[in-house]
Amino acid sequence: MRTSTLLAVASAPLMALAAPVPLTFETILKRQGTSKFCERITPAPTPEETEKRFNEFADLFLVQKDVYKAFEYILPEYINHNPLAQNGAQNALDLLAPIWGSQQITVLRTKFEGEMSWLNYKNSMGEIVDRYRWDSGCIIEHWDQGEQFPTS
Repeated sequence: MRTSTLLAVASAPLMALAAPVPLTFETILKRQGTSKFCERITPAPTPEETEKRFNEFADLFLVQKDVYKAFEYILPEYINHNPLAQNGAQNALDLLAPIWGSQQITVLRTKFEGEMSWLNYKNSMGEIVDRYRWDSGCIIEHWDQGEQFPTS
């Protein structure tokens, strides 16, 4: 009896640590990481400023693999033209966040032209070309099915 009482008293602090944490919005964000999605810039940035933002996004996404910081360049109402993915920045973040940091990524090339940009890279899924449309300094649309890197 003394042993079980002693074990109960000694393990009480450990049991408190194992108790479930109330599932609040803040708790979920701490567990998953956070991203503040992009807000349109007014007045709209110049093409040169948008290209600078694209280069920052590409570095965060492919080199630093910081998907949360990269998604600060994506509008919440982001349109994903991949038929297997849902629209919305949060849906894309929820899909990529658990796996992106562990990806082995080789950047092949990038390009920005007008309101469009391309990322061409290799990872565990093979060679990928992502195309993005920018609006007011933010990514609003994404394509990755059958995309070709532009030759000109």
